[in-house]
Amino acid sequence: MRVAIFDLDGTLLVGTKSVMPDLAGVFWRRGYRRWRGVPLLLVAGLMGLVRKLRLISTEGYTRLGTRLIVRWMGGDQVDKLAPYFTETVRRQRVRPETLAALRRHQAEGTTCLVVSAVVQPLLDRFAEEFGCTALGTPLEVSAAGRLSGRFAGPFCSGTGKVAAVQRWAEGHQVDWRQSWAYGDTLPDAALLALVGHAVAVAPDAQLRAEALRRQWHVME
Repeated sequence: MRVAIFDLDGTLLVGTKSVMPDLAGVFWRRGYRRWRGVPLLLVAGLMGLVRKLRLISTEGYTRLGTRLIVRWMGGDQVDKLAPYFTETVRRQRVRPETLAALRRHQAEGTTCLVVSAVVQPLLDRFAEEFGCTALGTPLEVSAAGRLSGRFAGPFCSGTGKVAAVQRWAEGHQVDWRQSWAYGDTLPDAALLALVGHAVAVAPDAQLRAEALRRQWHVME
């Protein structure tokens, strides 16, 4: 089988802002558990200053920010978060060129995956919109559907995306040379290198240089 793998932020969606901070903004505006959100947002703001000083990588900052948001949700029922997830999805702008590529792959019978560091329950909502299989950052959920406030597996970014795709592929016979992958930043390079047809979507300077070196297609 052939697969087409799509990153979310900056690839299927316009812009480089992560979906997870947008979810935090939805929480705050709708008054979701503000007593818990205030200290976590303060920590996130402090770490944002640390990132500007280049004392922490962008990926490290994203991982920490996601952990803080997951902690914010800790103890709540997944079902109760559905309205916040839906609003976050509706706030995003889809990149038309990438969506057209996804629809083309689907019309050809290719299995499409959306792979992102976004937490799994939220990514599932995006996958429903796009008609894809979602591979995101897994969260611990009790038998009663209550979030623990912790990840249930690896953070799905960089090489974590490759690991997630490879775990999924264990139950499928994937023709990697005939498969496609789309990403927009350098951490996506490991994912793009997995397939025979790699596409850098409106890439940052680092991924653009890597795409030129490897002769990957660049979608502006």
